Amino acid sequence: GALAAQGNIVQPCLEQWLAHPYFAESPPKTTGRELFGVDLARQWQNDILATGGDAASGTAGTPELAESLGHSLKPAVPSLFTFRIPDPRLEGLAGISVDPAGLQLLNEDGTPLRAPGMQQLGPLLITHWGLSGPAVLRLSAWAARELNACAYQAGLRINWLGEMKQEQALADLLTFKEAHAGQKPTAHYPFDRLPQRLWERLAQAASLHPDQNWGDLPKAALQSLAEQLTAGRYSIRGKGPFKEEFVTCGGVALDEVNFKTMESRLVPGLYFAGEALDVDGLTGGFNLQNAWTTGYLAGSAAAFALRE
Repeated sequence: GALAAQGNIVQPCLEQWLAHPYFAESPPKTTGRELFGVDLARQWQNDILATGGDAASGTAGTPELAESLGHSLKPAVPSLFTFRIPDPRLEGLAGISVDPAGLQLLNEDGTPLRAPGMQQLGPLLITHWGLSGPAVLRLSAWAARELNACAYQAGLRINWLGEMKQEQALADLLTFKEAHAGQKPTAHYPFDRLPQRLWERLAQAASLHPDQNWGDLPKAALQSLAEQLTAGRYSIRGKGPFKEEFVTCGGVALDEVNFKTMESRLVPGLYFAGEALDVDGLTGGFNLQNAWTTGYLAGSAAAFALRE
């Protein structure tokens, strides 16, 4: 409190905490609460823990400070990242986008992951290393823990036609075949919203020959094409190569914090803000808002307590 009144809070507090013998052991061999948790809570009042996070490595700032005072921590993992997908269907197509596209995260055996948020619909961008765009970033946020648990090795099903069912895509292909029997499928196709280069790559993956006309295509070929369009399977083989993760998923458990003031429910006078908390939004903007809002609430509450 005295340090806070002088306007010098963060560095002295960190030095005081980290100078304790508890932190000399790596990793510490106790919870730390029995060593100094209660005494520290009495000594330091109106302190704000806003240590941020390291999204690339998945560490939530300095979690030992909160954990040593009895707080439970949600494991920290990277969130909001792109997918590395080495696949010939995507090679050379960097910059092509589709809006909307449907994504479904899969287990390695091809079965869908059954958890909230494992399906996403939205803009999808092909990159030099795989996929990005809002749909991918939202999926990476919802699946941050699942993807970390499998070392970012997972399956992905893509519907390039948004929400269209495979049966409807096949019906549209059959209708187009009847109406354009003498035309080449590489140059003429029924789904104008798809960029032509992507269409050509998917047609190639379905084993359509460029010399064939629509009228030459058997139903089996159209069924394969409909599957490529609406349910193509791809393999995620890691996060994007440039360490561009936006935020950290994990931190101080939210049920241990009073959200009206951001004060700890366990240690009166201790406040939290930003990525020290287990908060990660679906885009970078939401996470900036979280940092600003929780910082304002914590700062206001701590300053008010000093005046009492």
